[in-house]
Amino acid sequence: MTTRKKKKSMIFIGFPMYAISFMVKSLHIFDSRALTVCLTLIGYTGMLLFLNGIHYFGTTYQYEKYSKESSQTAAGLNDERTRTIQNLAKARTFDIIVYVLILLPVLFIETRTDLLGILGSAAALAVLGGSYAYFYRKYSKEM
Repeated sequence: MTTRKKKKSMIFIGFPMYAISFMVKSLHIFDSRALTVCLTLIGYTGMLLFLNGIHYFGTTYQYEKYSKESSQTAAGLNDERTRTIQNLAKARTFDIIVYVLILLPVLFIETRTDLLGILGSAAALAVLGGSYAYFYRKYSKEM
């Protein structure tokens, strides 16, 4: 698939997916909770496809229009200082996310959210902890 077709397909499939699912969901035709969740997921998927298509269009347009500057930027992204800054930013973001995911189940309990929401937030914390343990073990063997 060419770049132009990818851009068009993401934009022209994503926006109608979002719009149609939003309209059907807001009409409240269906009483099924599962169908409402499916429509919500379809809407989010369509919105993400549309936004990704717009982003893809913008970045490829910039790379095509300013090819000389783009090659210099790509070379600058691979130097050691930039990589170190990116790794430190990711590490700090991970630290913040840990605290947010710890407080999320407590917040859900205080607001009397359904058990499914509380278990989902606790599962997200468990996945984060498991992935941290996996990568910590993997990289500790390498160094």
